[in-house]
Amino acid sequence: MTLEKLQSEIQDLSEVEINTIHKLVQALKRTRVSPLAYIEEMMNFQFMRYDEKEDVYIHRMCVTDELKNRYKILHGGITATFIDTAMGATAVQALGEETSAVTIDLQVHFLSPGKEGWLYAYTKFVKKGKTIITMESKVKDEREKLIATASSTFFRLK
Repeated sequence: MTLEKLQSEIQDLSEVEINTIHKLVQALKRTRVSPLAYIEEMMNFQFMRYDEKEDVYIHRMCVTDELKNRYKILHGGITATFIDTAMGATAVQALGEETSAVTIDLQVHFLSPGKEGWLYAYTKFVKKGKTIITMESKVKDEREKLIATASSTFFRLK
Protein backbone atom coordinates (compact mmCIF):
# COMPACT_ATOMS: atom_id res chain seq x y z
CA MET A 1 0.00 0.00 0.00
CA THR A 2 1.30 3.39 -0.93
CA LEU A 3 0.63 6.63 0.90
CA GLU A 4 -1.44 7.80 -2.07
CA LYS A 5 -3.64 4.68 -1.93
CA LEU A 6 -4.08 5.14 1.81
CA GLN A 7 -5.07 8.77 1.34
CA SER A 8 -7.67 7.79 -1.26
CA GLU A 9 -9.05 5.13 1.13
CA ILE A 10 -9.63 7.63 3.93
CA GLN A 11 -11.04 10.50 1.85
CA ASP A 12 -14.69 9.69 2.48
CA LEU A 13 -14.41 8.72 6.16
CA SER A 14 -16.42 10.53 8.81
CA GLU A 15 -14.78 12.52 11.60
CA VAL A 16 -15.45 9.66 14.03
CA GLU A 17 -13.82 7.18 11.62
CA ILE A 18 -10.82 9.48 11.15
CA ASN A 19 -10.44 9.66 14.95
CA THR A 20 -10.46 5.85 15.08
CA ILE A 21 -7.75 5.68 12.42
CA HIS A 22 -5.73 8.19 14.45
CA LYS A 23 -6.04 6.02 17.60
CA LEU A 24 -4.91 2.95 15.64
CA VAL A 25 -1.88 4.76 14.23
CA GLN A 26 -0.94 6.15 17.64
CA ALA A 27 -1.14 2.67 19.21
CA LEU A 28 1.00 1.29 16.39
CA LYS A 29 3.60 4.03 16.95
CA ARG A 30 3.66 3.41 20.72
CA THR A 31 4.68 -0.22 20.09
CA ARG A 32 7.99 1.10 18.75
CA VAL A 33 9.03 2.22 22.24
CA SER A 34 6.74 0.18 24.48
CA PRO A 35 7.24 -3.41 25.63
CA LEU A 36 3.53 -3.91 25.00
CA ALA A 37 2.03 -5.50 21.92
CA TYR A 38 -0.28 -3.57 19.59
CA ILE A 39 -3.51 -4.94 21.10
CA GLU A 40 -2.26 -4.04 24.59
CA GLU A 41 -1.69 -0.49 23.40
CA MET A 42 -5.19 -0.46 21.87
CA MET A 43 -6.61 -1.49 25.26
CA ASN A 44 -4.55 1.18 27.04
CA PHE A 45 -3.30 -1.68 29.22
CA GLN A 46 -1.63 -0.44 32.41
CA PHE A 47 -0.18 -1.88 35.61
CA MET A 48 -1.70 -0.03 38.53
CA ARG A 49 -0.18 -1.59 41.65
CA TYR A 50 0.30 -4.61 43.85
CA ASP A 51 -2.14 -4.67 46.77
CA GLU A 52 -0.22 -6.39 49.54
CA LYS A 53 -3.23 -6.61 51.85
CA GLU A 54 -5.37 -8.42 49.25
CA ASP A 55 -2.35 -10.11 47.63
CA VAL A 56 -3.50 -9.11 44.13
CA TYR A 57 -1.88 -7.43 41.16
CA ILE A 58 -4.09 -4.76 39.67
CA HIS A 59 -4.09 -3.86 35.97
CA ARG A 60 -6.54 -1.80 33.98
CA MET A 61 -7.76 -1.22 30.45
CA CYS A 62 -10.03 1.37 28.86
CA VAL A 63 -13.24 0.40 27.08
CA THR A 64 -13.34 2.39 23.84
CA ASP A 65 -15.73 2.26 20.89
CA GLU A 66 -13.10 0.46 18.81
CA LEU A 67 -13.13 -2.46 21.27
CA LYS A 68 -16.91 -2.87 21.39
CA ASN A 69 -19.01 -5.38 19.49
CA ARG A 70 -22.15 -4.71 17.44
CA TYR A 71 -24.17 -4.52 20.67
CA LYS A 72 -22.05 -1.59 21.88
CA ILE A 73 -20.47 -3.58 24.72
CA LEU A 74 -16.89 -4.72 25.13
CA HIS A 75 -16.12 -7.65 22.83
CA GLY A 76 -15.75 -10.87 24.82
CA GLY A 77 -12.48 -11.70 23.06
CA ILE A 78 -11.04 -8.38 24.19
CA THR A 79 -12.17 -9.10 27.76
CA ALA A 80 -10.41 -12.48 27.58
CA THR A 81 -7.31 -10.84 26.07
CA PHE A 82 -7.26 -8.29 28.89
CA ILE A 83 -7.44 -11.06 31.49
CA ASP A 84 -4.76 -13.15 29.76
CA THR A 85 -2.50 -10.10 29.46
CA ALA A 86 -3.02 -9.16 33.13
CA MET A 87 -2.19 -12.70 34.21
CA GLY A 88 0.92 -12.85 32.04
CA ALA A 89 2.06 -9.47 33.34
CA THR A 90 1.42 -10.64 36.91
CA ALA A 91 3.67 -13.66 36.37
CA VAL A 92 6.51 -11.46 35.14
CA GLN A 93 6.01 -8.79 37.80
CA ALA A 94 5.89 -11.29 40.67
CA LEU A 95 8.43 -13.84 39.47
CA GLY A 96 10.95 -11.55 37.78
CA GLU A 97 11.75 -10.21 34.32
CA GLU A 98 13.68 -13.37 33.50
CA THR A 99 10.43 -15.35 33.80
CA SER A 100 8.82 -16.36 30.53
CA ALA A 101 5.47 -18.10 30.65
CA VAL A 102 2.79 -18.99 28.13
CA THR A 103 -0.89 -19.70 28.62
CA ILE A 104 -1.87 -23.37 28.70
CA ASP A 105 -5.54 -22.71 29.32
CA LEU A 106 -7.84 -19.85 30.15
CA GLN A 107 -11.40 -20.17 31.41
CA VAL A 108 -13.45 -16.99 31.47
CA HIS A 109 -16.89 -16.49 32.97
CA PHE A 110 -18.60 -13.42 31.50
CA LEU A 111 -20.95 -12.03 34.15
CA SER A 112 -21.86 -8.50 33.05
CA PRO A 113 -21.11 -6.40 29.99
CA GLY A 114 -18.23 -3.96 29.98
CA LYS A 115 -19.77 -0.77 28.64
CA GLU A 116 -17.49 2.20 29.22
CA GLY A 117 -14.62 3.60 31.22
CA TRP A 118 -11.88 1.62 32.90
CA LEU A 119 -11.97 -2.06 33.75
CA TYR A 120 -9.71 -3.42 36.48
CA ALA A 121 -8.27 -6.93 36.69
CA TYR A 122 -7.43 -8.18 40.18
CA THR A 123 -5.12 -11.15 39.73
CA LYS A 124 -3.74 -13.52 42.34
CA PHE A 125 -1.69 -16.69 42.34
CA VAL A 126 -3.22 -20.02 43.20
CA LYS A 127 0.05 -21.92 42.68
CA LYS A 128 3.59 -20.85 41.77
CA GLY A 129 5.24 -24.10 40.74
CA LYS A 130 8.56 -24.64 39.00
CA THR A 131 6.87 -25.28 35.67
CA ILE A 132 3.15 -24.67 36.25
CA ILE A 133 1.64 -21.38 37.43
CA THR A 134 -2.07 -21.12 38.22
CA MET A 135 -3.86 -17.80 38.67
CA GLU A 136 -7.32 -16.38 39.20
CA SER A 137 -8.58 -12.99 38.15
CA LYS A 138 -11.66 -10.88 38.75
CA VAL A 139 -12.53 -8.00 36.42
CA LYS A 140 -14.55 -5.09 37.77
CA ASP A 141 -15.65 -1.79 36.30
CA GLU A 142 -15.19 1.63 37.89
CA ARG A 143 -18.33 1.14 39.97
CA GLU A 144 -16.97 -2.18 41.36
CA LYS A 145 -19.48 -4.19 39.31
CA LEU A 146 -18.13 -7.68 38.60
CA ILE A 147 -17.69 -8.06 34.83
CA ALA A 148 -15.89 -11.42 34.59
CA THR A 149 -13.96 -14.03 36.54
CA ALA A 150 -11.25 -16.28 35.17
CA SER A 151 -8.77 -18.98 36.00
CA SER A 152 -5.71 -19.86 34.00
CA THR A 153 -2.70 -22.10 33.92
CA PHE A 154 0.64 -20.92 32.57
CA PHE A 155 3.70 -22.95 31.63
CA ARG A 156 7.10 -21.54 32.57
CA LEU A 157 9.49 -21.63 29.65
CA LYS A 158 13.11 -22.59 30.32
